[in-house]
Amino acid sequence: MRKLTTAVALTTAAVALAAGTVGTAAAAPAPATPVPAQHLALYSWTLLNEYGPGPNPGERLTAQVSARTVDGHTRGHAVVQHVFEKSGTIRAEFDVDCLTVDGSGAITVTGPISQTVVTPIGGEPYLFEEGRHPEAGLTFYPADEQHQRRVGWNRTNPQMHTEVVKCGAVPAGFWVIDGGTFLRR
Repeated sequence: MRKLTTAVALTTAAVALAAGTVGTAAAAPAPATPVPAQHLALYSWTLLNEYGPGPNPGERLTAQVSARTVDGHTRGHAVVQHVFEKSGTIRAEFDVDCLTVDGSGAITVTGPISQTVVTPIGGEPYLFEEGRHPEAGLTFYPADEQHQRRVGWNRTNPQMHTEVVKCGAVPAGFWVIDGGTFLRR
């Protein structure tokens, strides 16, 4: 149980560090926040790795999104799940309330976390930070020059000095190992 709680804190710290490192490297001023489009549908399932473009033995990090915007109103659901082979699972779910695409083709979804469920190996699931609903976001970036796809994932956490803004892009901190992201306009 203590190992899984420590893993939750370390995962949050790693996400914050990855977001902070990428954000610090890009010292250019942030572009204006795009407004939600009128008609978009996003379906995505991706297997991610925070350490590089290859497999990550002992861990499985996935992001799944189903969201759509009709006449400027966005609805949807996103699940980010991190499975640790030796300690358990952390599953964060958020209700998508913004879906945007910027000029480079990066797709961002944001919304408040509805629940974070921690399930230790051999233990009962429990709600982590029950009653808190921080803003969370995922940004799916187009492939880079090396044909690698990247994803940004984060949530607002004052203790880790991370902040996600509604409709704002999340800096890339993870590599896509498998899966796909499909946007319909």
